[in-house]
Amino acid sequence: MRKWINGMWLGLAVAGLLTACGGERVSPVTLEQLAASAPAFDGELVETEGVVNRFDDPEHYWLEDEDINRVAVTPGASVRDHVGERLRVVGRFSYHQEEGRQIEIDPAATAALQASTH
Repeated sequence: MRKWINGMWLGLAVAGLLTACGGERVSPVTLEQLAASAPAFDGELVETEGVVNRFDDPEHYWLEDEDINRVAVTPGASVRDHVGERLRVVGRFSYHQEEGRQIEIDPAATAALQASTH
């Protein structure tokens, strides 16, 4: 019975994640994959994780893995309180040759993901 209830909550969280994203498919990817094949993921809704880092001048934030693969995250306010922590996020990935890699975090989808892992 307990296993069924846990499965039900996970199913609701996943449904919430998809609803928050308008039913769009979310691609789970690593930061390494995003760094190696950025153009292939441009415009996609992705789920990834890394340690939140910050630079002060100008203020900006990024996720980074052990191999120093980095992706900028916006808005900064959504990760500001997690500097130094490993964080899993969902958001729209974009790649521009001059501006680099960035994920615009989807707050509702990220919250649903966080709820499903706790």
